[in-house]
Amino acid sequence: MPVDLSNLLVHTLNGVQYGFILFLIASGLTVILGILDVLNLAHGELFAFGAYVAFSVFGYVTGAIAPPSGAGGLALFLAVSLGAAVLAALAVVPLGAAIEAVFLRRLYGRDEVYQLVFTFGLLLIIKDLNKLIWGPTPVRVQSVYSGINRIPVAELVGLNFPTYKLVIIGVGAVVVAGLFWFFDRTKTGRLIRATAIDREMATAIGVSTDRTFTLVFALGAFLAGFAGAIALPQSTANLAMGANPLVLSFVVIVIGGLGSLRGAFVAALLVGVLSRWAVWQYPPAELAAPFAIMILVLLVKPDGLFGTWGETA
Repeated sequence: MPVDLSNLLVHTLNGVQYGFILFLIASGLTVILGILDVLNLAHGELFAFGAYVAFSVFGYVTGAIAPPSGAGGLALFLAVSLGAAVLAALAVVPLGAAIEAVFLRRLYGRDEVYQLVFTFGLLLIIKDLNKLIWGPTPVRVQSVYSGINRIPVAELVGLNFPTYKLVIIGVGAVVVAGLFWFFDRTKTGRLIRATAIDREMATAIGVSTDRTFTLVFALGAFLAGFAGAIALPQSTANLAMGANPLVLSFVVIVIGGLGSLRGAFVAALLVGVLSRWAVWQYPPAELAAPFAIMILVLLVKPDGLFGTWGETA
């Protein structure tokens, strides 16, 4: 049966957009795992917290401003969405820094089970905090821009693809480039990588591991909150939304290689595109597709695509 090229393009773009969301979620978990050697089970709830904060920011702004129509309305929608995403991510930063500095730092050097139990308890606390502030009912931003969230040029050639998904792809690409530039080109990024590769040597040359670990956990929290916030306009914020991103983050970092940022990026796009193709051809495969991809990759490369942070970054 011939493949409809326009449908293939739409589902590929959906997969790329989905992959960038996965990377934004998994990159924070990857950085924390690669440097602190901590598997943060509360990462998905930080994602949810970012979505809830973005809902409040977006709701306040759109409630105070009468939305214009046409291109002006679309521009305002995109500006408010991205602004809310940045503010929400910044709101998660002090929470992440406090978690590492006050609680998690006391568990370094102990058996990993202590870290797992602590982060699992933290997961429950943040979930209850979200429930206390925003209530048990799912919330979503106002749909005043739903009629204009399209690509006029794409519609002329027979495509029907939301503008906001293209914005997510563009923003995700900027974040990817910024992360690689930060870790490869800046002094702070190189010190973080050096700490990940050889913690004792980094301490010997004067690197403050306490400050480095706090910075890393705060960065991971920022990325999780930003991912939740930027995904909000096309979904709802609810108390169960943190579980699926957490599981898929594990899938991505296992495929890419534990602690490898480059691996997380490649794996996120691989999972995003291939899983959207699988769902397109066979919708019941939505839940199983990411895990099937993980199994196939690990059969070929048991250590993941790019190994560990210390080997390839």
